[in-house]
Amino acid sequence: MAKEIKAGLKKGSKGAGASDLQSYLRKYGYLVPQAAADAFGIRSFPGAVGLLPVQGEDAKSGEFDDTTETALRNFQKFNRLPESGDLDQATANLMNKPRCGVPDVAAFVAAGQKWSTTNLRYAFQNFTADLPNATITAAIEQAFGLWAAETPLRFTLVALAAGPEIIIRFVTGDHGDGNPFDGPSGVLAHAFFPPTPPNPPIPIQGDTHFDDAETWTVTVPPGAGTFDLVTVAAHEFGHALGLNHSTVSTALMAPFYGGPHRFLDSDDIAGITFLYGGYTIEQAMWTHGTDVHIELDGNVESVTRFGFFTRLVGKPNTTNWYHFAVPTPVIVKANRLAFARAMLRFVTGGPAAVVRDVHIFDGSDRIAAADGVNLSGNQPFTKFGVPHKPDVFWGAGISIGVTTGAGSASQRRIDLISAGIDFLA
Repeated sequence: MAKEIKAGLKKGSKGAGASDLQSYLRKYGYLVPQAAADAFGIRSFPGAVGLLPVQGEDAKSGEFDDTTETALRNFQKFNRLPESGDLDQATANLMNKPRCGVPDVAAFVAAGQKWSTTNLRYAFQNFTADLPNATITAAIEQAFGLWAAETPLRFTLVALAAGPEIIIRFVTGDHGDGNPFDGPSGVLAHAFFPPTPPNPPIPIQGDTHFDDAETWTVTVPPGAGTFDLVTVAAHEFGHALGLNHSTVSTALMAPFYGGPHRFLDSDDIAGITFLYGGYTIEQAMWTHGTDVHIELDGNVESVTRFGFFTRLVGKPNTTNWYHFAVPTPVIVKANRLAFARAMLRFVTGGPAAVVRDVHIFDGSDRIAAADGVNLSGNQPFTKFGVPHKPDVFWGAGISIGVTTGAGSASQRRIDLISAGIDFLA
């Protein structure tokens, strides 16, 4: 269990509380930052984007001195708290939240650190007993799908013996990488940065470790004392791809865990495309909202097809699946195309109508699943990546799992406008 950081300290304070504060600031890169960064393979580069002013020397142990105050102000600045330099209650509360174990040494990316290939392989060294192996595999695929939706990156599951770039482990305590976990509800996970091209990777780079002292779940909302594996995995894979922590609190790459966050913020997208760029779309095919197929007619109160969308009102407290068959150009200019991502445009009447899951198919084969996304309100252009970007064979389909709660018909409605797929050459 991580030591609790207690409020009430300021410059001049001495004792165990000051030592605990210094240990925290040292661990997360605010005191002797390069030492903390070196542990995860993070390098400083001239011109790196968004680097914070951090202390280059250590503080006097157990004394809240000038160095400690400056480091604390930098922590407050990074996390957009009032820069008092005092260990006030708001700062202590944030420090005691579950978080990623990678230090906060930059605000955007560690410039120059990226994989030299866009075809990345990953493997499991072991699993957690908290979930079935198939459920863990699906959660990891969904996490990779967030990054695949915005970049040319492909993520393929392989055997451990194949020498993958990213090795996934569930471990506890001291697990041999020099960065031991601290038990329940402290550091949730950590990952190691990629190499700096043209340097070849060393074995630890890209590897991603989850603290098996935590209780992992894929249920949204998670139960008390459990953590969403999709969210934490997607965050850690951001590090494994070269992203550092973000100062934007709504970003997936913010350092603290705040519950399920199964989407990329604009800051995350800016960071990952800065490193890897976007991709060239060979074909983008859409189908109209009036072409939707309803799986369970008995769970629908009304269907109205307007000129440019279909309005569906679900019966109270029901679930349903709505399906789109997307026109599919399988072969173009003698080249077989590949899936990149699915896209949806829809509006719901509010939280009484929620798009819970989105599944992407090639014929009868489900090639990607974004479960527990729980989207409602206005969704003008929502993207769902296909992590391994497979070739197209049989025809694209998008299935939408919708949960309808209580409330008026207006609150239980979903307006399906269109669904599409981006295809790569």
